Amino acid sequence: MWAQHRLLSNPFALDLRALALLRIGVGLLLLSDLAIRAPDLVVWLTDSGVLSRERSMDYSSPWRWSIYWLNGSALWAGTVMVLAALVAVMLTLGVRTRIASIASFILLLSLHNRNPMLLQGGDNLLLLLLFWGCFLSWGERASIDSAMVQKPRSSDYYFSASSVALVLQVLSVYFFSALLKTGDEWVKDGTAIYYAMHNDQFAFALAPFWREWHGFTQLLTHYVWWLELLAPILALVPLWFVGFRTLALLALIALEIGFIFNLRIGLFPYISIISLCALLPSAVMDALWGASKRSGPAIQMYFDKDCSFCEKTCYLLRYILGLSRAEISAAQDDKTIGPVLERENSWVVIDEQGRQRLRWDALVYVVQSSPRFGWISRLLRGCGGFGDRIYNWIGAQRYGFGRITAICLPWRNQYPRIGILGSICAGVIAALLFWQNISSIKQWNPIHGVDTGIAADYRVPAPEFFAPWYRGLRLDQHWAMFAPWPQKNDGWFIAPGILADGRLIAADAEILQAPVAERPNSFAGQFKNYRWRKYLSRLWLKRYSKYRADYGAWICRDWNNHRSGPDQLQALDFYYIKSRTQPPGQKTIEKPYRLMRYHCFDKSLLQSEPVRLAVKKLGGRKLIEALGVD
Repeated sequence: MWAQHRLLSNPFALDLRALALLRIGVGLLLLSDLAIRAPDLVVWLTDSGVLSRERSMDYSSPWRWSIYWLNGSALWAGTVMVLAALVAVMLTLGVRTRIASIASFILLLSLHNRNPMLLQGGDNLLLLLLFWGCFLSWGERASIDSAMVQKPRSSDYYFSASSVALVLQVLSVYFFSALLKTGDEWVKDGTAIYYAMHNDQFAFALAPFWREWHGFTQLLTHYVWWLELLAPILALVPLWFVGFRTLALLALIALEIGFIFNLRIGLFPYISIISLCALLPSAVMDALWGASKRSGPAIQMYFDKDCSFCEKTCYLLRYILGLSRAEISAAQDDKTIGPVLERENSWVVIDEQGRQRLRWDALVYVVQSSPRFGWISRLLRGCGGFGDRIYNWIGAQRYGFGRITAICLPWRNQYPRIGILGSICAGVIAALLFWQNISSIKQWNPIHGVDTGIAADYRVPAPEFFAPWYRGLRLDQHWAMFAPWPQKNDGWFIAPGILADGRLIAADAEILQAPVAERPNSFAGQFKNYRWRKYLSRLWLKRYSKYRADYGAWICRDWNNHRSGPDQLQALDFYYIKSRTQPPGQKTIEKPYRLMRYHCFDKSLLQSEPVRLAVKKLGGRKLIEALGVD
């Protein structure tokens, strides 16, 4: 292994086992994302939510599209999300992996286009990983598909145009993010980490305990910038490849782990970590993946020769359970076993002592022999006679299952890879996306205070001829995480409203309560999840102001659909209390902004400022001062 450190290696070659980790990770992340969105399905994905299909199409460029635009009902949105979850499970398990990859990409792309106001950089990266997965052979290891390959490739070495594309994609996230960090907070003051950790919409867990250590945050700021710039370069060095690549990846993974414990940025760090794992060298995968010394006993499994489903089940069990020493044969080819199968109407398993095991008992023994999942056998053994009834039912349906598996799990001589046309397509798209990333850099001199000798006004033109394609597939990217400087504006939202009987309430609360003037103590006290934070934070920005009324209309519908009579909401105002973080040692400045006035029934009544008057009359001194009501 150590000899590999002294050899020149191809930095764009990948390991099939690392690609399998990427596939499984992406599948699980898709399921996690759907689980986070599901409780707010009506809010985000229906015409009765905060962004109707008409408004969604208005938001999007002409090249965007979405399956969710076909219907605005909750039933349709829920159906599409369930379909997305099913294909994500297929992707995770590696069932018809190429089809599952393409279907998952289309469904995730549609989800992103349905409500782009929820998106962040991690969503873009997840979609890009899925896109490249459509070209990769990431189902060639640790998948159900691979169990159906009669002649699997012995080598885990994988090099193609799509492997080049994936390496460039993963490393571009960090490299171009560093080049986009041009603010003094990164270059001169070293205060970028200080500002990021003081934004309470993001900061949590460990951040409050160390963000005042100014010397440390300054040092860390410069470390993060140089790490993002140099780690991708180090990962591409062909000399002493294993050491340099592993060092670069571990440093970047450590950075992402730091984000997990200090910043609320959703799934982004998890997506980044799984993307980095795909680049692990084979020497590292040998240590992590290595074949188990225990390969199970030398058992024999006999199946019905006329049942393709039975044969595939035996191969799947051997592959999934890690029984590399198990032999599989057709019962009819053995003069002794064939009559047993016909007489007992059961597969036959011969254990190490030569005893014959049948039906459910045979399955329990096979699982018990597994070095990976042997513990499951205790649960299966508890089924007793009920287990045999399950086995008999499956046996009665075996020909129907055979027709299904013929479609879902076809036999393959070798695992298929994309052909020449697919490789050319992947290579061209990778080159154009790398060009697009380069064109996103607006400052080539100086770079982090270093004079590069490039003209100050130099710009790389974007490949506009490619725009319809990369926008239509949502492949456009701009890795401006905390760039050109961290956001200094923090704050919270207040939505005072008045009911039919004149009471003042918090219109965005789930129960009847008065609006609170104090800053929320935690992220959870302000937002349900990071999707809500992203959406409301965008409403604060001027360029999204035309979507504020949609939010007001949704609050009215959501409130009044569950209440009647004197509890009906009449009108509301929507405020953002901006809290601007000052340099170290200076006091934070807070200022209220009224983003919207909305009436649930008659907007002409807003001229009398009903909510403002109610705040002055019933809100109390703290609320009046917080909202700047005079």
